[in-house]
Amino acid sequence: MYGQPLGIIWHERFREISFSHPMIRDISKKRISEFRERVSSLTNVMFITPRPAPIDALYEVHDKGLIERIMEASKLPYIGFLDSGDTVHYPGMFEDVLLVAGSALTAIEMSNYLKTIYVPLGGFHHATKYNSMGFCPINDVNLTINRLMNLKQKVAVLDVDAHHPNGVEEMFYEKPVLKISIFAYDGSFFPGTGDPRRRGDKEGKGLNYNVALPLGAADDSFEEALRMLRLLEEYDPSYLVVIAGVDGHKDDGLKSLNLTSNSYNLLGYKISKLFGRRETRIISFGGGGYGQGSALSMYSFVLGLQGFLKKEEVPTQDFEKRHEVKKLVDSFLEGFSSSL
Repeated sequence: MYGQPLGIIWHERFREISFSHPMIRDISKKRISEFRERVSSLTNVMFITPRPAPIDALYEVHDKGLIERIMEASKLPYIGFLDSGDTVHYPGMFEDVLLVAGSALTAIEMSNYLKTIYVPLGGFHHATKYNSMGFCPINDVNLTINRLMNLKQKVAVLDVDAHHPNGVEEMFYEKPVLKISIFAYDGSFFPGTGDPRRRGDKEGKGLNYNVALPLGAADDSFEEALRMLRLLEEYDPSYLVVIAGVDGHKDDGLKSLNLTSNSYNLLGYKISKLFGRRETRIISFGGGGYGQGSALSMYSFVLGLQGFLKKEEVPTQDFEKRHEVKKLVDSFLEGFSSSL
C-alpha cells in the first residue's frame, strides 16, 4: 500500500516517557513502542527527529511558577506526584517535558513541508496555565494552537479522547478557534468539565462544541459524532489540530467507552478525505491510551490519515446511546452556520 505522505515525529526516548500514574506507566510506554514497530512497514512515511524546546517556549502558555515546580521536582531522587495523585514526576523528567514541547514545535516547523504530521507522544490537553493534571505536566496542545495563532493562522481543534480537554477549553474559550471535542461524559467523569451547553464567549462565542458521549457508547455513537466534521468543512481552517486519544477503546485500562480500533481508523480516514485536496495543514497528537488495544488503535488512525479504510475488529453497537448522540449532534449542526 502506498498511502498519502505522512510525517511522524519520533525520538527513541519516547519509548521511556510516561507521566501517567505508576500503576499504568508500563502499559503507557508499551503502546508507544508497539506503535513504532507497527508503522515501520508503512510506505510514504517520513520519521522526523524533534529538537527539545527552549524553556521560554513553556512560558507562552504556562505560569512561571508551574514550570519552576516541575524543574524542582525533576531534581528529586524519587518518583512522586505533581498534582493530587495522577501526574508523576521522576528524576530528570524536565528534559522529557522539553522534548514533548519541542515535538509540537517541530511539527509546526515541518508542516511547511508536509501536509500531515503525527506526534505519537503528545496531546497533553489537561494541564492548565497554573497546574499539571491528568497525566499532563504541561500542555503541548495549547502551545501548538497559540503558536499557530501568533503566526496568523486560522485554527480549528478536533479533540477525540475518553476525557474532555479542559486545559484547551479553558485557554481558548474566548478565542477565535473552532473547538470540537468528543469524549465520555456523565457530569462527573474526569475531569468533570465538558458541559454541552458551554458554547464559547467573546471572540469564541459559538465556536465551542462539547460532543458528550454517554459512558459505554459504542462505534455507532462515535460514527454519529463524526458528523460534526461538517463544521470543519464549513469553517475551512488553515490548520487543523487533532488529538486522537485512543483511551476510549473497549479494552482500555481506564474504561469509559466501548469503541474498537475501527472508530479511530474512521476518524483518520474522514479527516484525510475531507482535507486531502484542501490547503489545510494537519497536526495530530496520539493522546491517551492505556490498554491492549492502544497501539492497534493508533496504527489504525494513521492508516486512516493515509487514506486507508480498514476494519480490524468486530464493530460495537448501542442503539439507545447512538440516538442520544444523534440528538445532540443534530442540535449543534442546525445552529452552526448562524454562529459564524
